[in-house]
Amino acid sequence: MAWGKLGSVTLGSAGDNLSSGTISANTFLSTIAYLEDNGSAINGILNFNNDTGTNYARRRSANGGTDSTSTSTQYPELYSYGAAHPFFSRIFIINISSEEKLVIVHSVGQNTAGASNAPNRWEAVMKWTNTSDQITEIDIDNTEAGSYDTDSNISVIGSD
Repeated sequence: MAWGKLGSVTLGSAGDNLSSGTISANTFLSTIAYLEDNGSAINGILNFNNDTGTNYARRRSANGGTDSTSTSTQYPELYSYGAAHPFFSRIFIINISSEEKLVIVHSVGQNTAGASNAPNRWEAVMKWTNTSDQITEIDIDNTEAGSYDTDSNISVIGSD
């Protein structure tokens, strides 16, 4: 089993969407995303294949706190602190067309600058309930007042 680069996109100007573009369907996907703020609050919500229906469910914990769930939702959160600081996410996906897509997310956000402030941690598991298609596009959308700044990046590798 070999991993191959499926896509990498870096924003050339500020925006509210970071998209992998069309990628080859693979059974296993690993995504790395770095989202830089433009001076105002940002967050990240995930969608696959431009599906904005209520076809997602997620369970998450912020900074080791109590789990919360969101079911039959349009946009499972990748990271959300409503703050102006960059964050980095690692996303693992099992992508079998006839099964729900299972997702593991680990994110870290800068928090207030300086060594006296610990970073924020976000851990989540999600699923996309589509059982007829494989994921061929991964989007991370911003719903806060700010925008993703230039040099924000999404990179996807895959393997069968």
